[in-house]
Amino acid sequence: MPNPLHIGVLEDDADQQDFIEQCLIAAGHRVTQFMRASELRRAIQTQAFDLFIIDWRLPDASGMDVTAHLRQHDGWKGPILFITASQTEEDIVLALDSGADDFLAKPLRPRELSARINALARRTGLQAQGATERLGAYSLDGDQREVQLAGERVTLTEREFRLVSLFFNHPGELLSRAHLLEVVWGIKGDISTRTVDTHISRLRRKLALDGSHGVRLRSIYQHGYRLEAQVMAH
Repeated sequence: MPNPLHIGVLEDDADQQDFIEQCLIAAGHRVTQFMRASELRRAIQTQAFDLFIIDWRLPDASGMDVTAHLRQHDGWKGPILFITASQTEEDIVLALDSGADDFLAKPLRPRELSARINALARRTGLQAQGATERLGAYSLDGDQREVQLAGERVTLTEREFRLVSLFFNHPGELLSRAHLLEVVWGIKGDISTRTVDTHISRLRRKLALDGSHGVRLRSIYQHGYRLEAQVMAH
């Protein structure tokens, strides 16, 4: 089963809200509902979301305006799924140009909704393909949000877990600091910060990612980081 996500749903129709919530809870996700754009904007200041589902027509704003505001002013880089009653190409292009990652036309179908969310989550590194990933002596449990090294649980913060999960899902791939900032921290990657390097150092130390257990988290000068595994098992 895919890792559970915290999904914010901005939809002013109560019946549609109930339908979406039932679909997402059945898929194992946690849902927070919003009727108005202003409620979502307040919540994003205090809560951590993995993905937003935003309706086109809202009582206090258009979904496109909300999406553009999230991208441009809040610096939010997580996936956004846009839902609309319109299926015209022009409207779909407008939604994607506003910052949506994908769209679904109403009426929504439960299996398609779940599949689109899983695809967006995989694309942005929010979840593993399955509940447990193994790499060398490491075991990553997405459901329990924990990592074990040689059978021993290693205590990680939520941010550290999301960071190591991203590397585990992309072994051998070079991930830039900008990409890590955008996916894990949700802030624009062109910001100059040592946050990523500090977290990487902490992860290396906590998980002994120096190659001694079959996996090395390697720095690529001026580019980013790559998780290199000598032993892979699934």
